[in-house]
Amino acid sequence: MQLEGFFGGGMAGANCWGVAFDDFGQVFHKSGDRPEGYWTVPGMVRGANPLGSGSTTSADISYANSPEQYHSVGPLFQTSPKTTALEIIGTRALPDDIQGCALIGGYFGAVVELPRFAGAGSGFRTTQLPKLMKSSTSAFRPVDVSVGPDGAIYVADWFNPIIGHYQASYADPRRDKTHGRIWRITAKGHAPIKQPNLAAMKPAELLEQRRSPERWTRYQAKRLLFDAPTSEVLKAADNWIAKLVPTTPDYERLLLEAIGVFEAHETARPELLGKVLTAKDTRVRAYAARVVGAWAEQLPDALKLLHNCVRDENARVRLEAVVAASYVSKAEAVQVVLAALDMKRDPFLDYAIRQSARALQPRWASALAANQLNFGGSVAQADYLNKLLGTPPAAPSPGEAIYEMACLPCHQPEGKGLPGVYPPLAGSEWVHGDPARLIRIVLHGLTGTIIVSGQTFGGPDAVPMPSLSGLTDKQIADVLTFVRTEFGAKTSAVSADEVKKVRATTANRAEPWTAEQLKR
Repeated sequence: MQLEGFFGGGMAGANCWGVAFDDFGQVFHKSGDRPEGYWTVPGMVRGANPLGSGSTTSADISYANSPEQYHSVGPLFQTSPKTTALEIIGTRALPDDIQGCALIGGYFGAVVELPRFAGAGSGFRTTQLPKLMKSSTSAFRPVDVSVGPDGAIYVADWFNPIIGHYQASYADPRRDKTHGRIWRITAKGHAPIKQPNLAAMKPAELLEQRRSPERWTRYQAKRLLFDAPTSEVLKAADNWIAKLVPTTPDYERLLLEAIGVFEAHETARPELLGKVLTAKDTRVRAYAARVVGAWAEQLPDALKLLHNCVRDENARVRLEAVVAASYVSKAEAVQVVLAALDMKRDPFLDYAIRQSARALQPRWASALAANQLNFGGSVAQADYLNKLLGTPPAAPSPGEAIYEMACLPCHQPEGKGLPGVYPPLAGSEWVHGDPARLIRIVLHGLTGTIIVSGQTFGGPDAVPMPSLSGLTDKQIADVLTFVRTEFGAKTSAVSADEVKKVRATTANRAEPWTAEQLKR
């Protein structure tokens, strides 16, 4: 088994908490450190730096200014506050108007949400539907959501008034260590699904279950086919495909289901791949381009196939070809990547192009220097690689590294905070105000209500900001300088001497500050 690492260093959210695949193999993931999640495919390149772009020694640091940072490209599931877990609905036991929607657990806001997917250029966007479930008690903590075999929605409710680790003591008496609930949500007028006995089926029978309208059934059949003996599965799959004809209902999707079986058993079927590559359904063609990358070592003409894909009229097919090219271990693979520059692009494609070109750099750098690459006369393509060579990943500032480590989970990547929970830093009068006041907050923490940009945050049940006095004077100066520069309209820097002075004058303080105390 080989694990591929994507979005190294938290470049698409940290604390990944939920991965889901739609009916056409598109991958989405949810990040537990923020409200958003992401369409994963543009970063699924092989050979990318598993530590991110800014550090060769630490895998847990990502940098807002890094060109490898994905957050601004196309965040999905925008809501507030933080959410976790991800499922995609596909069952006759639930209403037609939510089929294909995402299902997300809002552990921080005591909600269960339903975002709807829509296309956006080569990628996706989402819009929020009305909340599926909401509780008046903040102890409702839906940490996982799933559609069960009967088609009902199941919600794992941690049911705890206290969450987090550094914000509250592990010994806090309010921590509930005995309760927890599982909710079952059904739709009126929709009968529960009765599942077949999949465990008793042979590969040929399991392949028939790939026709099922139930996502749960198809997924479990897929798992069983993955675990079954390869020789039996391949024989059954070849026979099953032979019976499929273009007039078969859902023909192209079934070809997609079939090619996934061969992928799972690492066995290329070029004839089947050819059918999938020429499908009318662009969603099927897009996945086919990904398969070319996965089978590159077994296909004699992988680069030729990808060159065709990267010129496809559909942007998502082109993006999949760009990413798939990173799986071809040849210098010429970058020519597929750069061919996408000559077609219409969007932020998703631009990101994929950069990631694949960067990942392939060890293979094309010497070939470029020796003029061994053919760009078809395109000056733009050659210039792109030369510029990439001339712009090595920039090292982060010390303050940015500390912000990512200690501040981002609450105040978020762009300093916008979480509405009603954590105040924003961007545009905050507290950030560009008196630096001594900020130093006091970092040294001793903050509790109670605070008004920021006209909005009230905090309250009796709010989690207070913890003290970060364990940081050195220089570290506090660095992070506050970063915050004031990044989010405070280029406000003046904070020096270590300023921190040292405030630390000395408040050395006997043991309690967090309140906003009123800081205003005096």
